[in-house]
Amino acid sequence: MKRVYLIRHALPDFPDGQRRCLGRTDIPLGDAGLAHAEAMAASLPTVTAVFSSPLTRAVQTARTISQEITILDGLRELDYGQWDGLTFAQIRQRFPELYAARADDKSRMPPGSETPEQGLARFSAAMEEAARVSPGDFAVVSHGGITELFLQKITGRRYKPRYCEVISLIWENERFLQSEEIL
Repeated sequence: MKRVYLIRHALPDFPDGQRRCLGRTDIPLGDAGLAHAEAMAASLPTVTAVFSSPLTRAVQTARTISQEITILDGLRELDYGQWDGLTFAQIRQRFPELYAARADDKSRMPPGSETPEQGLARFSAAMEEAARVSPGDFAVVSHGGITELFLQKITGRRYKPRYCEVISLIWENERFLQSEEIL
């Protein structure tokens, strides 16, 4: 059995302070995000390995845990197609019906995006790879949307982690299980 610490990256440095739909859009952490990541890392139990999405906001968060990280492309965020990089005000203005529909149905994806099934298959494969190669307990730094899908697969409930939130899972018998602390 291995303990897995699945972590959403810290708060990014949004251009002009406006929150955006971030998938493949690559922006760094801001000062507040970096400080939050450092506090999270200081309270994290010892791990034998740290894995990260290749996106800067995840890599910077992971490096607060360890300078030695393994980048796994499969841990990246969902690709949100035509919404990627837009502010939520821009999305509401350009895609009002779809934006409203997604509030209740996350399977309704923006034009040109990756499907939830594609993203989950990619992410699950990367998580399994990390579990197999890690010699002991390990941390994974990724993103909110894809982590939400993965947690729903494990628990049967929707739950989107907050920035820098640590979700504790268990890897046992070749599968991920929720630990007693989750949700």
